[in-house]
Amino acid sequence: MNYAPIVPAVIPASKEEVVKYSEALKFSREFHLDLVDGKFVSAVSWPISPLGEAMSVKQYLDQYTLEIDLMVESPIETAREWIIAGADMLVFHVETLSLEAFKIFAESTAVSVGISAHGDTTLDTLSEYCEFADYIQLMGIREIGAQGQKFDEDVIDKIAELKRRFPYKSITIDGSVNSDTIARLHKAGADRFICGSAIVLQPDPEKAHADLAELING
Repeated sequence: MNYAPIVPAVIPASKEEVVKYSEALKFSREFHLDLVDGKFVSAVSWPISPLGEAMSVKQYLDQYTLEIDLMVESPIETAREWIIAGADMLVFHVETLSLEAFKIFAESTAVSVGISAHGDTTLDTLSEYCEFADYIQLMGIREIGAQGQKFDEDVIDKIAELKRRFPYKSITIDGSVNSDTIARLHKAGADRFICGSAIVLQPDPEKAHADLAELING
């Protein structure tokens, strides 16, 4: 059985918080950074507010495979900034850019490009973008942009259907991934798991990560 990665996720309130977690999460090879702009979703994070520069945290995050989740109205501009700052993986959301813009970007960049969508976006719409993506990210929650939200049961069927349509593409799950849901998500066909509050907000993040890994990797 292939090892299923479990990736800690941070919605940064400040540069200092990114630096803090860059130290606290060293047990993980990957680091998932959520960017929210207060427009695409209601929440807002650093470096949008307070204003900052992606390059200012490059030295701290270069130790990781860095994934940037672009929950912003202008994802391509933001993506380019983070590629310069060392991003290895980028997640776009179909609601923020046209299919043609996504295709052009995906075909012209060397980093790994994923595609995601809101809970109300149809799988047919998402599938159009999936054709040009390196991987797919499904949301385990209905409203994106904040941690600790209720699990969306519909995602179980979505995983199975997207695996049928795209059997060779990796499926990541982000949102409400925890000890109650991770085994079900893995059984449904998910390959990779993004965990926010279930890891980063726990008293012992490394133990929380190991406990989740035990549930699916044995």
